[in-house]
Amino acid sequence: MVSSTRSFIGFILLTAATLVYGHGAIISATGNAGGTGMALGVDTSTPRDGTRRNPFQQDSTRFRGSSAETLGETLAGGDNQLEAGTQSILAETGDSLPQVTPGGEVQMTLHQVNSDGAGPYTCMINADGTAQTWNDIQVTQNVPGRNSRSRAGRETDFPLTASIPLGQTCTGAVAGQENICLVRCQNSARAGPFGGVVPVQMVSDVGDAGSAAGGNGTASARNLAAAAAKNARRALAIKVRDNEMKLTRLRRKAIALAEDLDDPDVLAEILEECQ
Repeated sequence: MVSSTRSFIGFILLTAATLVYGHGAIISATGNAGGTGMALGVDTSTPRDGTRRNPFQQDSTRFRGSSAETLGETLAGGDNQLEAGTQSILAETGDSLPQVTPGGEVQMTLHQVNSDGAGPYTCMINADGTAQTWNDIQVTQNVPGRNSRSRAGRETDFPLTASIPLGQTCTGAVAGQENICLVRCQNSARAGPFGGVVPVQMVSDVGDAGSAAGGNGTASARNLAAAAAKNARRALAIKVRDNEMKLTRLRRKAIALAEDLDDPDVLAEILEECQ
């Protein structure tokens, strides 16, 4: 009897482990010198107003399996692919990758899907674009949470910022782009870790960002202005989406409260607490 009970519990735990998947995704990123991007494997058509496995967790990266030490995996695409994934990011944004400088930073938006997509997050960088070796970098703005859990942060976007070291070099070549580094951020959730890998491009200073996108002189200035305007529009869109999501959660709470008030037992408990 004890053996069968243990077997049943083991089966439940195994089933739960296969059902729990990606609960946090880096849905946007920009560098201190411009450019835009996101984590490998992210699908911008994925809805961000729910917590279920399908469709809300499909493009969240989890660092498990054969890609645990490299690029991670998603439910929708399996192991993340550097070349194809970077090409998809470039096509999606129509912009250069996030442009960073030595001593600069990469500013990301982390969408927390479920409770264990919460912070804190740690970040690291790969200098040669291979994702084989990683060096820790400083996180200057983190995602709230305790031990990578927070029920309050579900279905919410949070800023996540990591510093690029002063002496950093980027020597990778990916998707036709040179001077590529990879920035990997992850939490410590037991079912994860969850997070993502963002390709970034190193420029010597902010003035070189336009050249990295293929222009120079006046053209570089136009590219920078266009990138800044696009970043501003993206930030505004994220803020609008955040407000819409907050409104949706308030509506759900109002509906739940109305249902509770219709329950005589719950109403009695509330009245008793108010006395």
